[in-house]
Amino acid sequence: MDDNSQRVLIEYKGMLEDGTVFDSSEENGPMDITIGAGQVIKGIDEALAEMEVGETRTVTIPCEKAFGRYSEFNVQKRDLRYVPNADELPVGQRISFTGPGGQKVSALVQKIEDGYVFLDFNNKLAGKTLIYDLKIAEVLPKKTRRTPLSNYGAMARTASTRPVSEVPVFNNFLNNLGISPEDIDQRYEALEKGAGESA
Repeated sequence: MDDNSQRVLIEYKGMLEDGTVFDSSEENGPMDITIGAGQVIKGIDEALAEMEVGETRTVTIPCEKAFGRYSEFNVQKRDLRYVPNADELPVGQRISFTGPGGQKVSALVQKIEDGYVFLDFNNKLAGKTLIYDLKIAEVLPKKTRRTPLSNYGAMARTASTRPVSEVPVFNNFLNNLGISPEDIDQRYEALEKGAGESA
């Protein structure tokens, strides 16, 4: 596409090399993304940037441009004494945790051995080459990002506009109080004059 930051609606089917389908828009609905914004894996972003509306393409994505290589460093050994509901851990299945920032973290319960559980935090698709059927179904209008309403009124702006400079916002705040910048100057001068006289 000419604009690599274009918002588009895509139809897709994700498969493993053996043909196993692990995700599809047929099952989960089309995906609304902005190309190049990092909302999808790098291999998909790169493919979409080269496609046109209505085009269908099959791409093979190596693990380095998908979910990364499998790493043994992501397998952690935890003492069962400090794992809640340790007796209910399902070996061979994935479980979810809540991370420090409130985000959901998934891990595979690899094995339980000698009072320890081995948890694999690698993505379930780590180390795998993925094959995607992709289609840009529609170009969508770019989203408008708005700042929250403040005490000083609505200061909405789109992502493409420059941030409001401090001076107009400050002046707007003064206007809301019924004070002009000239009033501030006069009061400042009066304070300086008073300080000079007392010295």
